[in-house]
Amino acid sequence: MFSCLVDQHAAWVVPLAGLVCWVSLHTALQLNRQSLDSEGTARRTWLLAASFCAGAGIWCTHFIGMLGYDPGLSIDYRIDGTLLSLLIAVLAVLAALVAVRAGSGLLGAALAALILGPGIAAMHVVGMLSIQVPGLLAWDRPMLCGAVAGGCVLAAAAFAIHRHPRLGRSRLLVASVLTASVAVLHFTAMAAVEVVPDLTRAAAAPSIPRLALSAGITAIMLSILGFGVLALFADRMRRANAALRASEAALRLSEERLALAVDADGLWEITLATGEMWLSDRWFTMLGYEPGELHAHTETWERLVHPEDRAGTQRLLTDHLEGRSPVYECEHRLLRKDGDWCWVLARGKVVTRTPCGRPLRIVGLQFDTTVRREAERQIAHMALHDALTGLPNRVLFRERLNDQFARMPITGNAFAVLACDLDRFKAVNDTYGHPAGDALLKVIAQRLRSVLRATDTIARLGGDEFAIILGQIDGPQSAEIVAQRLIEAVERPVDLGSFVAGVGISIGIATAPEERDADDLFKKADIALYRAKAEGRNTFRYYAPDMDAGIAGRSGLERDLRAGLRAGEFQLHYQPVFGAEDADLRGFEALLRWQHPGLGPISPAEFIPIAEESGQIVPLGEWALREACRMAAHWPDDLRVSVNVSAVQLRQPGLEQAVIDALAAASLAATRLELEITESVLIRDSEASMACLHRLRALGVRIALDDFGTGYSSLSYLRRFPFDRIKIDRSFIRDIADPDTAAIVRAIVGIGSRLGAAVTAEGVETADQLRQVRDQDCTEIQGFLFGRPMPAEEAVRLIEGRAALRAA
Repeated sequence: MFSCLVDQHAAWVVPLAGLVCWVSLHTALQLNRQSLDSEGTARRTWLLAASFCAGAGIWCTHFIGMLGYDPGLSIDYRIDGTLLSLLIAVLAVLAALVAVRAGSGLLGAALAALILGPGIAAMHVVGMLSIQVPGLLAWDRPMLCGAVAGGCVLAAAAFAIHRHPRLGRSRLLVASVLTASVAVLHFTAMAAVEVVPDLTRAAAAPSIPRLALSAGITAIMLSILGFGVLALFADRMRRANAALRASEAALRLSEERLALAVDADGLWEITLATGEMWLSDRWFTMLGYEPGELHAHTETWERLVHPEDRAGTQRLLTDHLEGRSPVYECEHRLLRKDGDWCWVLARGKVVTRTPCGRPLRIVGLQFDTTVRREAERQIAHMALHDALTGLPNRVLFRERLNDQFARMPITGNAFAVLACDLDRFKAVNDTYGHPAGDALLKVIAQRLRSVLRATDTIARLGGDEFAIILGQIDGPQSAEIVAQRLIEAVERPVDLGSFVAGVGISIGIATAPEERDADDLFKKADIALYRAKAEGRNTFRYYAPDMDAGIAGRSGLERDLRAGLRAGEFQLHYQPVFGAEDADLRGFEALLRWQHPGLGPISPAEFIPIAEESGQIVPLGEWALREACRMAAHWPDDLRVSVNVSAVQLRQPGLEQAVIDALAAASLAATRLELEITESVLIRDSEASMACLHRLRALGVRIALDDFGTGYSSLSYLRRFPFDRIKIDRSFIRDIADPDTAAIVRAIVGIGSRLGAAVTAEGVETADQLRQVRDQDCTEIQGFLFGRPMPAEEAVRLIEGRAALRAA
């Protein structure tokens, strides 16, 4: 190869051929970029131009080398083969450019190289075969294959650089690598051929003289240069057009923004030397004036600014005029024509100064921010106040309580915290609905506020809970006087239109400076509130240290209740129920009992509310169902067992399944199980509760209405649900000697008889009460006169004794 370059080529050939090739390929890359940036027909036209430039340049490189090639014999060139080789070169480049566009990454580069390398080799071979020389061409095939392989590798590298995201626009580098690829392929292929003289071979076809070929190469090169100038001009025009379009778009956007600003906001301008102002029409209408109605002067503007904002606006304006701030920006209030104040945000900047830097003119915009400020005020108010009553909420209450503690060392004034809770509010809310409860809360909140001073704070913490901070009290007596006034204000009847509601309020009081911590002070007021509720309600109590023991005891009972359920500390006692006329045993009511390992027996009145509040009544009630059904399965078939169901159980979705599981586990007939509910259970979520009871009754389970007559809506529920039994509360039986009470009992018996429900009298303790109950035609009786609640073993003995009496 070296011998071919040195001995068989003139010295000017290699540099000239390389230069021609590089210029052609660089021009082609420019044209290809123009093609990529174009659309439609222009895109294809620029692609063809790029293919011609590159293909013709490579072809010129080949024939420049041939013009400087001297094998020692005279050489001519056939017209057909020479032109065919030019066509092959152009098509090879076209196919390679299409491939590198279609492929992705290295795959596209490799595919383009595999097209371009063999294409150039084909052009070279055809071009060599088109020469007419008195001799034969002898090819070194391994070297020829090496030439093609070397050209492909370098071409692949060039196309990979072309596709690289950071190097792809470096046309100088890509053109140089492609030139190297063409040079390696051409001169290696030239070294792979040897002309063997054969004087017997003569020219057999028309040929192109060397001078004509040189002229053709020159013409093609001039065309390529022309294409290069055209590509450069097109690229410059494209960039100029893009810049022009961007500038026009920016100008349109600026004009649109300016038009929007003029329409939506108030433009203003101040000539500082005279104080004269120019104000846009929108500036006037923003304040309710007609355009030009006010004298446009800084004195007019100063009169319109709110007195509290004047000093601030003047200070900010001075800071900007003296160069201490880059812009003037101030939000302040301006007086409207109708007398109201509106919030505005003014922004401006000095636009003209003297040569020495003194400001002459300032221009700015004014935005109406009244709506935003009002929205922010409402949001801030909602975040710190109760939506229903308008009172401060828990967050604001805590802030003010902390402020009281912070000021106390400075002022030395004592203050008190009152924790308040309404009495009987839940009954009103459940009976008449939440709208009535909300209306009642509004009235109560207003009454509480009317008792207090402006310096005091009253907050609604949630539900029917309120808290009060009494500031600057003289002593405990001051808090007592306020508490008594609050009780008197709340206990007055509240007329809500369709009914009159009566509620009370329980109050717990704790004072500072006895306490130095806000959380501890409020906690102790809350403890005092619990004591007030426990001691009769509608009263107040001061916190005392011994109250902590009661709260701790309640928390301990809740904790022990959970453990006791797991340890099996609960048991059922059974109180017998007899027929009123024949005194025959009809069944038992299962009653929960808790034998605490440390405290002994605990009353259901004490642990049942705790179980309901903590949610433990659900597993406790399920256990009672299973145990009662298991025990009843050993009794005669004519005896039933009654189990009380809590309101919490009925609201839970698992009650029906718990009943079914208990009956199935004990193999007890559903008709022998009776569930006792109070009418208060049905007040809340009555539709869902009614649906659950209907499904249980469809299974055969009996439903009894317990403590009838002590609620608010008994008659409506009797009409809506066919109860199997009505149980008259013991309070009526205790006073049955009173004629009015006896009449009520007689009415209840009549209602039950009319609805087909049995009537059971609870709490029968004397023979006189028994006689009265029988006179009123009650169906069944239950009470201490016939039997107290007893363990399961005694109940079994009672059943066996009844059987023995029957047998006798």
